[in-house]
Amino acid sequence: MIKAVLFDFDGVIVHSEELHMRTFIELLSDYGVEVSRERWYREFAGTGSRRIFQALAEEHSIDADIDALVEARRRNFIDRAKELKETLGLKDFLGYLKKNGIKTAIVSGGHRSYITVLLDMLGINSFDFIVSADEIKARKPDPEPFLLAARTLGIAPEDCLVIEDSYSGCEAARRAGMKLAWVRPDDSMQAPECDLEIKDFLDKGLKRLFE
Repeated sequence: MIKAVLFDFDGVIVHSEELHMRTFIELLSDYGVEVSRERWYREFAGTGSRRIFQALAEEHSIDADIDALVEARRRNFIDRAKELKETLGLKDFLGYLKKNGIKTAIVSGGHRSYITVLLDMLGINSFDFIVSADEIKARKPDPEPFLLAARTLGIAPEDCLVIEDSYSGCEAARRAGMKLAWVRPDDSMQAPECDLEIKDFLDKGLKRLFE
């Protein structure tokens, strides 16, 4: 029985992954680096700014200040974040979970300050707990972030449903022994092993998992 739902943030709560990708690609273009959409979603989505810049700087022999790149990319993203929207059906789905006594948490590799700013912009404040990059030592695909959320909520891993859009997040959910619903971020993506594939929170199959 599902007793808690653990939401990834970027690409699940909010349609932000496209903007993340654009702000990286625009900055990297100054160094002659190109990253395809398919590669972005396969390798980089949900893995963290520093890791992305370090990997590409090494691959392309870029001599750049990684901290400066991370900060420039962050400022650019936040300046443009007002264009973002929550995923269709999210608020109604959160209401359904609360009505049925199901706990909720955000489990993200993003920093807490970034997550709370966007939640305030979207007018969403109904989550029981947030796991951010500030609380964890190991990022997804390590299961630590999801297991921390389950422990804090007092719910066994097998009674948790994870909703993810990235391959690294899906692997983390499977390693944590949790159920998994996958939000396809791009048509080029092949579905990972999961209990359900959804487009958004209006998908009727989602609530069937709770029956």
